[in-house]
Amino acid sequence: MSLVMNMRQHLRRVVKYPALIVFLISGLLISVLLFFFYNVRINRFIAKYWFRCLLFILNLKLETKGIDKELEGHFLVANHISWLDIPVISACMPTCFLSKSEVRQWPVIGLLARFVGTIFIARASRRALMEVNQKIDCSLRDGNSVCVFPEGTTTLGDQVGLFHASIFQPVVNVGAKVTPVSIRYLDKNRVQTGCPAYVGDMTLLCSLDQVVIESALIVEVSFLSTIDVKDLSRESISDLSRAMILTDLFK
Repeated sequence: MSLVMNMRQHLRRVVKYPALIVFLISGLLISVLLFFFYNVRINRFIAKYWFRCLLFILNLKLETKGIDKELEGHFLVANHISWLDIPVISACMPTCFLSKSEVRQWPVIGLLARFVGTIFIARASRRALMEVNQKIDCSLRDGNSVCVFPEGTTTLGDQVGLFHASIFQPVVNVGAKVTPVSIRYLDKNRVQTGCPAYVGDMTLLCSLDQVVIESALIVEVSFLSTIDVKDLSRESISDLSRAMILTDLFK
């Protein structure tokens, strides 16, 4: 049985990795072709369908709830499990993300992240946080949606870490609408799985391989009720967002 399973996993690698290479090259070419006609809104729209192709290659079925409402200009806050969270939410709707500065240096992926207007942050720097908040502030005022992962780290999906309230300051400044987003990964039997998790000292390639060798995965993305932030502090918004995601994930 173990031999059969190993053969199946090897076959999935043989099929999926060449497809992923073609996928990344196509993304690189698109980025280069559109470099001289840069329009972040158009780029994010293109990225939406490009990331849907990625989910198809990985045999990751996307199931969404609450996406039918108007979310343009919203501040989206989500629990964080994997590098896949960004492609998954991007496949739902055009948005920009707040991401750790290290991603900027990743081959190909870093270029693609810049292509869609990702806001990068050096997490250990207080000054960098102030600059990032200013960029988020400007993006929200321009009517763009922004998605952040307030935990500041990833989990196996079996918990939701504490949210950093400081990242909610632009919401208070602008009075933007806040929409919590819950993300849950399931196996083919619809049992919650930590397979896609990108945690601890795990490398990106190791995490990717764990997804590649799976026969099928499901990701549930729920866009929850929008929070009215009027007269709320950033701490209150942070706590309420986290409570809503916890309730949805573990009800």
